[in-house]
Amino acid sequence: MLSNDLAALPALSNNKIMNRNVLKYIAVLAMIFDHIAVFLLDNASLGYSICRTLGRLTAPIMCFFIAEGFYYTHSKLRYGIRLVFFAIISQLAYTFANCKTILTLKLIYDWNAIYALFIGFLILICYETIKIKLMKWLAIAALCGISFISDWGVIAALWILFFYIFRNNAVKRNIIYGIIAFVEIAYEYWFMYEKNIPLQYGLWHFGLLLAIPILLTYNGEKGRDSAFNKWNRKCKSVQNILCNIG
Repeated sequence: MLSNDLAALPALSNNKIMNRNVLKYIAVLAMIFDHIAVFLLDNASLGYSICRTLGRLTAPIMCFFIAEGFYYTHSKLRYGIRLVFFAIISQLAYTFANCKTILTLKLIYDWNAIYALFIGFLILICYETIKIKLMKWLAIAALCGISFISDWGVIAALWILFFYIFRNNAVKRNIIYGIIAFVEIAYEYWFMYEKNIPLQYGLWHFGLLLAIPILLTYNGEKGRDSAFNKWNRKCKSVQNILCNIG
C-alpha cells in the first residue's frame, strides 16, 4: 500500500524522494479532489478553490508518465493500443458527463483527455522514427493541431513532447513546462475576462505550478509492487474513465 512506498523513500536530505507509485497515488488523489469540487462544491467556495488547485496536478503527472512509459516500454505497439482502448471507453463517459447523453456529435469531435495522451504518444513516435527534420516537425505540428479538439489538447501534447526531450535535463524540462503552464493559465484568464467571471475565482489554475517541485522529487524508481498496486493495475480502465468525467 501507500505506506509501503513511503517507507521505502530515501532520506529527506536527498530531494529525489518520490518513486513512480507515490507520484501515481498523488495524481489519483488530485483527480478525486478535482471531481469532488466539480460535482459537490460551490464554485465560489474556498473548498472548491483548494480542491481544484490540487486537481491541477493530475494532468501534468499523467503527461510526465506518458513520456516515461514511452521511454521504458518494451512494446510501443501495445502501449499505444492500451491508450486507444482506454480513450474509446472513456469517451462514452466523458460525453455523457458533459452532455447528459451520448447521442450527440460531441461524441465524435469533443475528445477526452486520454485522446490527448494518445496524440502525445503519436508525437513521440514521430519524434523518434522520422529522420528528416522538416517532415518530423511538420508531422508533430499536424498532430498538435489535431489535439486541439481534445480535453487539455495541445497543452498535454506539448508537455509530453518536452518531458520526453528533456527527460535528463530537469532545469530545461521545468522551464518549458512552466512556460506552457503559464500559457494555459493566461488562456483561462482571458476566457474568464470574456465571460465577465471575477478573476479571483480562477486562482486555482495556478495549481499547475505545483507540479514543478513534485516532479523534481521523482527518483526514477518504480516502488514496491504491493497487493494494492497489483489491484490498482487491474482497475486502470476505471481510473482512466474517471479522469475524463467533469
